[in-house]
Amino acid sequence: MYRRFVTGFCLSLIPISITLAGPLDQYFGNLKTFEADFTQTIVQGADQLQNTRGKLYIKSPDKFRLDYITPYVQIYVADGKKLWQYDEDLEQVIVKPQGQILANSPIIVLSNTKNLQKNYTVESQGSWDGQKWFLLRPKSADTNFEQVRLAFKGKILSTMELKDSFGQFSRLKFQNVKINTTLANTLFIFQPPEGVDVITE
Repeated sequence: MYRRFVTGFCLSLIPISITLAGPLDQYFGNLKTFEADFTQTIVQGADQLQNTRGKLYIKSPDKFRLDYITPYVQIYVADGKKLWQYDEDLEQVIVKPQGQILANSPIIVLSNTKNLQKNYTVESQGSWDGQKWFLLRPKSADTNFEQVRLAFKGKILSTMELKDSFGQFSRLKFQNVKINTTLANTLFIFQPPEGVDVITE
């Protein structure tokens, strides 16, 4: 169940005036690349379901790599045309056209911010705990999440929270964030390991 939620996060891995896109422009407007370590906590009701750790790489527009390292290995790579999903335990790779699969994904909030105003309504929620918070609600009903919250320390993204339509809540805390550094193109090219099943959808 938890892995299905992780997949949902990646595919779902974010009413005010139009001018509220401006405050987010100061964080995302010049974003070319984003690199960070993360910890992810999944909660349902009063139960903490799982903690995971990994690494996130983003290259605008439309490319990202999400590596889950512990407690299991899963890799998601969007190369601009296809989305690759690799599960080490299952020895399986699923390949899908990237297209509209990620159009309303929170990850795409970072990798293609030009569509932010088009796909989301944005509400500034003020500052607390040393962070400035924004609430994003998807305009499309064709998503499996209800809202995304983003928090910034200074101008650096520090937290992403997601609430899905099934009552699960996920929080990603980012550490060692690097902005607009050079990321190798090979990060966004996925080569399936030898011997795994490759399923194309």
